[in-house]
Amino acid sequence: MTTRTTSPPQPATQQPPSAKTSRTAGFDTSIIATSPLGWIAKLAKRLLAQSLNMPEPLLHNTGVFVFAHVQAAEDRALKTLCPFTLLRQALARRRKF
Repeated sequence: MTTRTTSPPQPATQQPPSAKTSRTAGFDTSIIATSPLGWIAKLAKRLLAQSLNMPEPLLHNTGVFVFAHVQAAEDRALKTLCPFTLLRQALARRRKF
């Protein structure tokens, strides 16, 4: 028969107040949450979700999805408008004639 031994409870460690606050992406989110701009953004998001009859998280995720697609389209357009690419295409056309 084996006997179980339990370890003595560990004392709770006190952390300084600065260690308890968490920062996300390098900025303090509480400033945004408490500012009038943050309040207006939340209100606009809630009203838009309500008018579209969809939950707020779905509205947020849809916005992120659309932003990613628009960003990809802009990146493709910028690649075609790159000065070096345009110069290379112009030189290639010139050589054909």
